[in-house]
Amino acid sequence: FVSGFLDSWLTLRSLGDAPPDRNRFEVYYQKNLEAAMRRETELFARHILDENLSVDRFLDADFSFANEDLAKLYGVDNVEGDEFRRIDFENPRRGGLLGQASILTVTANGVDTSPVLRGVWLLENLLGTPPSPPPPDVEPMDPDIRGTTTIREQLTKHRETQACNECHRKIDPLGFALENFDAIGQWRSHYEKKLKIDASGELPSGERFKNPNEFRELIIEREDAFTRCLTEKLMTYALGRELDLRDRSTIDGIVDELDKRDGGLADLVEAVVLSDTFGRN
Repeated sequence: FVSGFLDSWLTLRSLGDAPPDRNRFEVYYQKNLEAAMRRETELFARHILDENLSVDRFLDADFSFANEDLAKLYGVDNVEGDEFRRIDFENPRRGGLLGQASILTVTANGVDTSPVLRGVWLLENLLGTPPSPPPPDVEPMDPDIRGTTTIREQLTKHRETQACNECHRKIDPLGFALENFDAIGQWRSHYEKKLKIDASGELPSGERFKNPNEFRELIIEREDAFTRCLTEKLMTYALGRELDLRDRSTIDGIVDELDKRDGGLADLVEAVVLSDTFGRN
């Protein structure tokens, strides 16, 4: 269940579909990090389920699970061997799903990071507000292969197109907030051409953030939206179909009951399984 649901919800089934560049990310292949990344997220989710922890721990947890090679990727030095164990983070930038290498890798394009891919992923899978598809008549961005401009500068120009602005003002800030993480989730302060990374942004609500830590706090404040999104993803997985308007009252009832009970992830799974909607499926 854990593996299958994470493949569906977090799109972990796509991990490895866009393999990181072998020249730039050799450690990914030398240390078999793809398998370690997946293992971390599965152990993390399984822990939340087994302990029936609040679902917002997916966002605000200050711990995870890693072996020596993955811990080194995170800058944690006191882990030895291939065995996975719980690790605690002093810096909140690694806390929760947004700091996990599996998520940061599956939302990259293999060559580099993409604020658009990461922003869309966040809207779809954590906040439950997927953006509209791009207009068919809009030209895609041309990557700057010389490395003389940052992705932020390229997207700023892209948003000058009226048809692009409405969606990109919702998408881009979420992706910019994670630009300090490279295509396999390593922390960085500059791009390869020594251009400094600017991870600040402004959400459509007007809330501003200066760095990933401040952005993470803003996401944590949206725990109600996250809980509803997770409930919808879980129900979709359980039913094996997309949800429609007929399912809205069921989702409302589950979310309300979980809040009243101050329930955890195991309670949420139970509520989905015991729902009339699941029983009729």
